[in-house]
Amino acid sequence: MNVFKRLLGDDAYKNLPQAVQDYHNHIHSHFSGTAFSGGAKNPIANTVRKLFGFPALADTVSVSIELDIHNGRDRWQRNFGGRRFSSSFFPNPDGTLDERFSPFRFRFRVRRQENKMYWDFVGWSLGPVPLPKILGPRIVTWETASSEGGFEFYSHADFPVIGRLVHYHGIVFPVEMGM
Repeated sequence: MNVFKRLLGDDAYKNLPQAVQDYHNHIHSHFSGTAFSGGAKNPIANTVRKLFGFPALADTVSVSIELDIHNGRDRWQRNFGGRRFSSSFFPNPDGTLDERFSPFRFRFRVRRQENKMYWDFVGWSLGPVPLPKILGPRIVTWETASSEGGFEFYSHADFPVIGRLVHYHGIVFPVEMGM
C-alpha cells in the first residue's frame, strides 16, 4: 500500500480523484508531461537549484517521473527538462509524511479537501537534527486531476533570504503502470 493511502486512510483516499489514486497506486510506474518551472532569479537560488538538480526556470518544460514502492517507502525520481532530483517518502509514527531529500527531511501532514490532496508543511531537519521552523521553507503543495484527466501537481517553496527556490505546476499522464 502506498504511503499516502496509509496516511489519509481508506475513506479519504478513495474520495480523491481517480488520476491522483492512479498516480500513487503503483509498485513501479512512469508518468510524463509538461510543467511550468519558476522561482527567484537571484544567484543564490540559481546555485541551490542547480546543486540539487531542481528544474531550471522555464514557461514549459518536459517532465518525466518514475515512482517505486520498496520496503514501505515511495520513491520518486523526477526529470524536469534534463535536471534530475529524487526523494523518498515514508509515514512517521505521529501520522505525518516524511520526505527525504539528500541530507534534508521535510515533514508534512497530508489531507484531502474536496478534490485535492494537500501537503501541509510541519517541520524540517538536517538528518536527525531538527531545524528551526522559522528558518525553514514556506511550502504550498497540492495534487488533483486535470480537466484532461491527468495528474496535476503544484508546489512552491519559499526560503528566507533565498526567496522562491522552486515553483512548479504541471500535468503528467501514465506511460506505463505496474501494480
